[in-house]
Amino acid sequence: MGGRALEAAVYAAAFVSWLVSGVIHFPGLSTNIYSDVVSFWMRPESSGLRMGEAPCFRFFFEYPPLACLVTHASALLGAGDLERYYQAFFYLSLPAYLALAWSILNISKMSGAGLLGLVFIASPSLAVYGIYNFDHFAAALAGVSIVFLLRRKVLASSLLAGLGFATKIYTGLMLPAILIELRGADRYRYLAGFAAVSMPLFAAQELLRPGALPEFIQFHSGWGLENAWYIWIFWDQFSPTAKTLGLLLGAFLVIHFSLRRISLLPKLFLAVSGWLLMSYIFTPQMVIWLLPLLASVPRVIPFWPALEVANISIILLWFGDYNPVMPPSPPQIMALVRAAALGLMILTVYRDASSSRRRGLIAPSSPQRTPPT
Repeated sequence: MGGRALEAAVYAAAFVSWLVSGVIHFPGLSTNIYSDVVSFWMRPESSGLRMGEAPCFRFFFEYPPLACLVTHASALLGAGDLERYYQAFFYLSLPAYLALAWSILNISKMSGAGLLGLVFIASPSLAVYGIYNFDHFAAALAGVSIVFLLRRKVLASSLLAGLGFATKIYTGLMLPAILIELRGADRYRYLAGFAAVSMPLFAAQELLRPGALPEFIQFHSGWGLENAWYIWIFWDQFSPTAKTLGLLLGAFLVIHFSLRRISLLPKLFLAVSGWLLMSYIFTPQMVIWLLPLLASVPRVIPFWPALEVANISIILLWFGDYNPVMPPSPPQIMALVRAAALGLMILTVYRDASSSRRRGLIAPSSPQRTPPT
């Protein structure tokens, strides 16, 4: 298959994934699969959304401000109707799917992964959890940001990463590794660009609704363990010990992997995956975060099917005659399988990245370490 035909196939796969995701969650179908997007509209505390008020800025909404603006825009375009609101969110999502495909194409090429890196656009999780929440937006912004960084467009990369942070906090996990990778003025330029687009959105939220940020932090800190593998150890969804230990170990892994003298792309994959593995909240849509990074580490493909099957099974098995957040329920069995697959992927990438460094491949200590603007 030629280059143009291959690119067309990747974009076609993204389009089909977008279409499938939109159909399976469509609220007009009696057999639809649960979606947070629909839930936002239906829940009583979101009556302001149906009346045209901006979530986050006028009433509490548990997501960062750019995600709130996407929801608000969808509601305005929906003009008070659930199906039109959903369709607006669906169409607003198409550019994110295409941008994610573009980033996977470029990252697989620039990393040397080649054809193997392209298979991840066919992720079942992208279809099942795409028109579901905001993770496809965050992953697309992160993926395009990474491509610009690899092209040595530091400022453009930082601006996109900042927008990603204002969507799902995801790109904040990559920030330590990137800042360590950069040197001199580029480091300060990246941090300034990141803050310049993300912080005004958070500040506006706090200005228009004082107390919004403390309420956001309090909400998430009060959430219990959700699909964290170590609930099988503690057997208590709200165990403060489990939550604290998960946060500390997750932060440790982000810092540890960020400090490793290995190439940037494996480092980013390890930092994000390490956090997800230890986070006390690992909702299944967060697997979408990994897609642009997986395109650079195709050696994990043997474990990828287990990760995907377990991940999509969580929502398919969620509603049953059991407590889905507690073991030994089927969703928590699937979460345990997913954690095992992700752990094996982390070990594979870590070992391969370390041995690649010893073989003399480009690593952070190389003279090419600092991408100029």
